Amino acid sequence: MVTLACNARGGSTLYFSSNRDGNWEIYSTVVKSGEVVNITNTAENEINPVLSPDRKWIAFLIGRDGRSIDVLSLESRDSPERFAISKGAGRFWSPVWSPDSRQIAFAAKKSGEESAYVQITDLGSPSPARLSTVKITEVGDWSPDGDSVVFSSMGPNNSDSGGIHVRNPDGVNQSQMTCGIGDQEAVWSHDSSKLAFISERDGNKEIYVMERGAVDGACSDNKDDRPEPFRLTETDEVESDISWSPDGEKILFVSERDGNKEIYVMGERGDKQTRLTFNNIDDYDPVWSPDGQTIAFVSELASAENPDIFVMDPKGQNQTRVTTSTAMDKDPRW
Repeated sequence: MVTLACNARGGSTLYFSSNRDGNWEIYSTVVKSGEVVNITNTAENEINPVLSPDRKWIAFLIGRDGRSIDVLSLESRDSPERFAISKGAGRFWSPVWSPDSRQIAFAAKKSGEESAYVQITDLGSPSPARLSTVKITEVGDWSPDGDSVVFSSMGPNNSDSGGIHVRNPDGVNQSQMTCGIGDQEAVWSHDSSKLAFISERDGNKEIYVMERGAVDGACSDNKDDRPEPFRLTETDEVESDISWSPDGEKILFVSERDGNKEIYVMGERGDKQTRLTFNNIDDYDPVWSPDGQTIAFVSELASAENPDIFVMDPKGQNQTRVTTSTAMDKDPRW
């Protein structure tokens, strides 16, 4: 029997990947409870959990190489419903949920195919269909209004389509939003009006934001009066791990500007960039709780081989260690 942790009010239940039992599994824990529950508990490697918006389902990769994507119900305690949403042999990754929790889009490189494309499927009757017509490297995000799925294409070696693309989940109106080198990790704001993303267009990985209807000047020499992508960070080091706050006013990110990976927060226009973690080790993968009151993140406080999950408040205070195993705990998700 698999016992699932109940979702506590305020979003205090965390899900994460760990190899504490000899192979990678998905676990849950209620913050401050001290209890950790193995919710997958199979001989397979299960990693990278992604929680549905209604908190009733969780998707994750099977195998370190992502040979399948499975979905598990979080509602039933005895014999919870579980099934694969990917079909056939290949490699699958980057699952993202629709805001109504009824569909999932994901990256798929089918066996025998040279490139990966976006696929989309209904949760109730998984039968994936191709959504993208360009070759992709990842699926970024599904807009909260439900109208747009963004995905990154091949990059500088495929310059005619390299960048971030968007398409309606019904399979119409595919368009290219950006054309910069290394444009990736696209994340919508809470009101679907802005898109934050990572780009290497200025020589190293920096964070940019653009209005939904904006046009990237890198896509064409014919510029119009619509606002172009706006650069939020400007350092000589790498920025990554974007997480937009539920109210859309702040952005969490990771920067190596101070010598190692640390967690920072800034305003939606790049103002008030503030360092939240101060360690001589790497801290990364920050994620907001649904109510915006808590931040979960991964820290290598014990060692690089033994990262753990921590939480803190939005000001970086009250940092608390959530997991204490001697194994690897990563990929925190609320």
